[in-house]
Amino acid sequence: MLSDIKTILVSLNNLKAKDGALNAARAISEKYDSHIIGLYVIPAIILYEAPYSFGANAAYTMLHRMYLSKSIEVEQQFNEFLQKNSLSGEFRKVNSVSQFVSDQTIEHGRQADLIILGEDKSSGTDREFQARLIEACGRPVLVVPNTTPKDVPLHSAIVGWDGSRESARAAFDAIPILRLADNVEITCFNAKKEREISGDLPGAELAVSLARYGVKSQAVSEKTRKSPGKALIERAKHADMLVIGAYGHSRLRESLWGGVTQSILSKLPCPVLFSS
Repeated sequence: MLSDIKTILVSLNNLKAKDGALNAARAISEKYDSHIIGLYVIPAIILYEAPYSFGANAAYTMLHRMYLSKSIEVEQQFNEFLQKNSLSGEFRKVNSVSQFVSDQTIEHGRQADLIILGEDKSSGTDREFQARLIEACGRPVLVVPNTTPKDVPLHSAIVGWDGSRESARAAFDAIPILRLADNVEITCFNAKKEREISGDLPGAELAVSLARYGVKSQAVSEKTRKSPGKALIERAKHADMLVIGAYGHSRLRESLWGGVTQSILSKLPCPVLFSS
């Protein structure tokens, strides 16, 4: 993503987390005149009872009405948000043939420059919604914690760097957002351990490349005994944004053995842009 951000998709299924996502979309749209798509997915309802039993029919009707009711509420709130902030956008309600909200979010998100999600508290979306989206959509995903200030400041940003394919993809996907920051820090932990992929000056060459796009950055190399995930969380506590490459290993391996992506998703220190 080297050009401006012109299309933003915001997932609205998690009602409790949508405000943070919308505030982030507003902040970026005001800089790039972006078009904001608010997406609400009504998943297929799978019931594990006899298909024509009274209980199954009643449960199906109740769940379907619940999703329809929420979609009406969300659409009204989203349109009010656009009007209040004089933003370009559209609301999309999608009836999915899949029971997973993430499936349709991935399909629609692939046509956007950026996907924005609120912090996932397992409300309104399927299990591992964020992880599935980050891994499969092929677009950068910005996850916004519920504690993010309404004005979504972007004075400082940290780019997690280890010279890998994933971290390179994330750094360049984030350029339009990094341009908005006053200060960008390219952080590499335990550079000697990563010398084969990071080189003798970890992050220095990346800083030169980013400068050609108008990004003001500096490379920082630190030693730590902590895991990369914990070290980045600690480092990013006082930053306005963190940028990292996601899932350098398979999601199953990360789940079993721990990994940077899983660690940060479970404890977001600030808005985090993931790219894989």
